[in-house]
Amino acid sequence: MRIRISGIDAPIADEKRAYAEYRFFTSIAPYEPQIGAVDVVVGQTLTARRQFLCTVTVDLGRCGHIKTQARAMHPSGAIDRAADRTAWLIGRRIGRDFTVKSLAFSS
Repeated sequence: MRIRISGIDAPIADEKRAYAEYRFFTSIAPYEPQIGAVDVVVGQTLTARRQFLCTVTVDLGRCGHIKTQARAMHPSGAIDRAADRTAWLIGRRIGRDFTVKSLAFSS
């Protein structure tokens, strides 16, 4: 499984990159045999609220692709929400659910 983290319009700081890699790996590790690649893009929206946006695309091989995104006031919040949603979507797509829904997922 390959996890690629990048930023929109600006490079992502090393500590945020490490956090995103850790957070996505721990969220989707139970599904690792089915995952080919994970692309995560973190950036700040151009709206008046200046939220951060985390967009995720997952290649599941024969099972297709999953794409989701999450917004939050801080990059780590957007990363957390997107990681939870990604794990939940992968579980639904491949028919196994190892996740526990966190409070961040429903907000």
